[in-house]
Parts: sequence; C-alpha cells; structure tokens
Amino acid sequence: MQSPHRPSLLRKMNVRKVLEVIQSQGTLTRADVMRCSGISAPTVSKAVSALLDAGLLEERETAEFSVGRPGKLLQLPRFSAQVIGVILDWDYCSVVASGLDGHLHEDKLDRFKTPKSYSELIETISRKILDLVEKEEIPALGVGITVPGLVNSNDGRIFLASNLHIVDGQTPAADIANKTNLECILVQKSTSLSLSEKTYGAGQAMDDFINLDVTSGFGMGVFTGGQLLDGQHGLAGEIAHITVEPEGGRVCGCGNQGCLETVATDLALTHYVSQRVGKELEFDTIKELVQKGELDITPELDRTIEFLAIGVAAAINIFNPSNIFISSRLFDLRDDVFDKMTEKAKSRALKPSSSSCEIERSKGNKYLGAVAGIINHLANGLGPRLT
Repeated sequence: MQSPHRPSLLRKMNVRKVLEVIQSQGTLTRADVMRCSGISAPTVSKAVSALLDAGLLEERETAEFSVGRPGKLLQLPRFSAQVIGVILDWDYCSVVASGLDGHLHEDKLDRFKTPKSYSELIETISRKILDLVEKEEIPALGVGITVPGLVNSNDGRIFLASNLHIVDGQTPAADIANKTNLECILVQKSTSLSLSEKTYGAGQAMDDFINLDVTSGFGMGVFTGGQLLDGQHGLAGEIAHITVEPEGGRVCGCGNQGCLETVATDLALTHYVSQRVGKELEFDTIKELVQKGELDITPELDRTIEFLAIGVAAAINIFNPSNIFISSRLFDLRDDVFDKMTEKAKSRALKPSSSSCEIERSKGNKYLGAVAGIINHLANGLGPRLT
C-alpha cells in the first residue's frame, strides 16, 4: 500500500530539484529545466507554477524566438523579492537583505554589537528587520536566522549556545516572527554554512561533503547522499563537545571539561594567547601583531592546529565525505597553516577515506548561510508560519 505522504514528498522533491537546477544554471526556459533535471514536462510545469506562486521564481519574455508562441525565461528574483538574513553571534550580530539568487544587498548590511539581554536582542533585530524592509520597498518572503549553538529542529528552541548563553532555551525565530509578521526559520550556524556551500558554493554538484565552522565554536554540517543530515532533533554531526582533554582541560560553555571546541577554534587560540600575554586580545589584534613580527604565537597555533586536525580526521572517519570545507581565520595567520593542518588530519584519518577526501577552505559565508537557510525552508514548505 502506498504511503499517504509519498505524493507530497515527491512534490517537494520535484520543487526542490527545479529550484536547484535554476540556482546552479541560472536563467533557463522550462525546456532547459526539463533537460537538466530529467523531470517530465508536466511535472516541471507544476513545480514551476508552485515556485512562481510562492515568489521564489520570476519569469520574463525571451529576447528573441523563432516561431510560435514567445518563450519565457525563468530566473531567481534579485530585486523584485528579497529575504532577510540574521546572524547571531557571541560578539557581533548582523542583518542583511538578499535577492533570492544569493545577491547580497551589502549596502544595507547592518552589523552591531551583540546586546546583553535576550529581550534587547529580539527588540533590536526586529526593529532593524522592519527598517530594512521599509527602506528596500521590496516584498520580503522570510527571515533566516543563524546561531552558533544546538538547535532543536522540531520546535526551533535553542538547547545550548556555549558562547552565547542569553539565547539558551529561547525561540528567536518565533519571537522575531511575532514582532515582524514575517516567516522566520532558525538554523544552526554550521548547518547554514553547509546550505550556503550547497546552494551557492563549491558543493552544488556534490552529494557527500562536510562544512566545518571553527571560528567561535566547532560546528559541523553534513550532506550525505545529497541530503542534509539532520537526526532526531537536528543535532546530527555534533562533535564539538567530544572530550579530547579529560584531565586539565578548560571548562567548556556546555559545562563539560576539555571539549574539542575549547582547543581547536579561532576563539580557543585567542584565549590561550591572551592568557600567556596577560591581557585580553581580539583575534584581529593577534593577527596584526603576528604579521608585524611583534608577537610569536607558535606554541598556541601549533597546538590549535593539532587539535583541529584531530577533529577533521574524526569527521573523515565517521562520514567518509568527498570534500571537507573549513571556515577559519587560523589559516590567515601563517602561509603554511592550512597545508600543515591538512597533512596532520590526513595522517590521522583512515587512509581509504582520507586519500579520496579533498580538504578545502570554505567558499561560502555566514550571510549566504542565513539566506540559504530561509530559501531552503520556503522551497521545502516545511510548515506553518512561526507566529
């Protein structure tokens, strides 16, 4: 007996496939979409109609045609519709508008110091979103919000943000939706970066890849078999809080001691360098002093690379990806850092998996991650508005 959910699932898959084809190929006719997707003409027509009705596609007349009815070209809206990306982080937050083709309206990017309380955070972001929508005078289809923490994908509640505790146990997507009357989705930062790589970056044609974000925390998003690995609550692929220093390690924001996140990130390096010099330094200050030759961070950098390599090797062994994309500013500190880390990671991983895995610097960014998160949500039709 056929499952009653199967037709709906197939429709979602067809809509997703059509959108992916246009995202990767650009402006196309319906016939082009049919050829590129391998989907039948009637099914393409239904999927295109759904995307047009939702505002995720627009069509225009072709410049020229031979005979018969004028053909029409399908494209992702750049200026006729927009989505809003919101990035929550421990130090600074950002709000930015984007076309549905991933073209960021960077002249409208608003970056600001993270508020001290949750209520102030929601008020500030909601006000900035509404100001942005009013200034743009373009229909806003939704808001993608990213957070460096553990997100329950079932109800949008943050289990834990080890470096941003004001959002622990909170539901920022629902709260911002209530104040803006816009559809909102909350996505874990590492997951959003994976969606960014899949939607706009080097992962478009890949089925099995990992994105590691080791800036403030140690986040991992996984695509396997062409699907984003989710798990029971959206927490699949979480390796940040594996214990790597059981004795004498730092206390992590999660409450445990010696987690991978405490030793293998940009923020970890910043902590250990600051501890040694006896004053709090920001990463950019450390980078500047290193480049001027005024600060030697060799011990701390080598240690951070060693632990990062352990994490990368673990990801290779567990998921057997074709590619790993890594977001980190560590690689900007010295010319040999990335190659050194890659060599260490491959030497620690199982050879059959590591020999066929390409390790690269991520080409996506946190803004496109938030944008990809809301577009992915809208295309999938994942449920009612969070209001």
